[in-house]
Amino acid sequence: MPSVSIIIPILNRSAYLPRLFQSLTAVDYEDLEVIFVDNGSSDGSLSHCRAFAKDAPMVVRVLEEAERGASKARNRGLTACRTEWVYFFDSDDDISPTFLEELMPLTAGFDMVAFPTLQEVKGRVAQRSFLPSRKPSSQILSATLNTQGMLFRTEYLRSIGGWNGELSIWDDWELGVRALLHSPRIRWFTLHPFHHIYVHPDSITGPSMTSRRDVLDQALQTVERELSNDCDRRALYLRRCILNGTLRREGASPLYLPDEGFSLLVRLYGKWLSSYTAWGGRGAWRMALIFC
Repeated sequence: MPSVSIIIPILNRSAYLPRLFQSLTAVDYEDLEVIFVDNGSSDGSLSHCRAFAKDAPMVVRVLEEAERGASKARNRGLTACRTEWVYFFDSDDDISPTFLEELMPLTAGFDMVAFPTLQEVKGRVAQRSFLPSRKPSSQILSATLNTQGMLFRTEYLRSIGGWNGELSIWDDWELGVRALLHSPRIRWFTLHPFHHIYVHPDSITGPSMTSRRDVLDQALQTVERELSNDCDRRALYLRRCILNGTLRREGASPLYLPDEGFSLLVRLYGKWLSSYTAWGGRGAWRMALIFC
């Protein structure tokens, strides 16, 4: 079986680490290493990780990254990674014990494996949106490829630049778009979801879109600079429209919407999607797919 590293950034997560450690201990895979990257914790998280490393049933390394940012911590781990495959996980979630045992036999000849995950929001557990597609426009709208749903061949991820350390949110969305723009050999696993992802007030994404308005705009602008295909650009425009609808629903001012170069039909449809979302409508991204 190919070797694999699980890289986990840590920043003041001592309250969640016991649950994470318990789930990691149950992972059944022989050629595995876990790399914790502490990002400047002040709550004892670093010492907890070091203590876990002493008695863990797999190889565990504990690194430090002084420059703040989850993606910068992930890139620190990626630089130190010595395995053929690499996977990234978050410190406040539960990892499925059999996911490597199930997925690693499927990796031969591929650069990526993508799979669905479970997400819990306010006690409700459901599978995250998952749309298997090689089209960057689909990722732009669906955000199917997320941190815990992507398994990479290490050299492939390095070849496309790793994580964007300038982004503090939607960095996995941007990485998913960029990965597809490089036309990877990608395998989609659709049999069932893995892991248990928790959305809570301490999550990096924050309690609302409004609370992360400016950094969301930064992620959108970053992806905009990467696109050249008209279909992908339309998808990003409609993604902005949908996000503006969410901001309006939360009582915040919308982001600037550059609509030059788009047809009247696309602009009108974007306005409708924005209003639909502001009124509380769900699934607008699926409706936007008809233009992509």
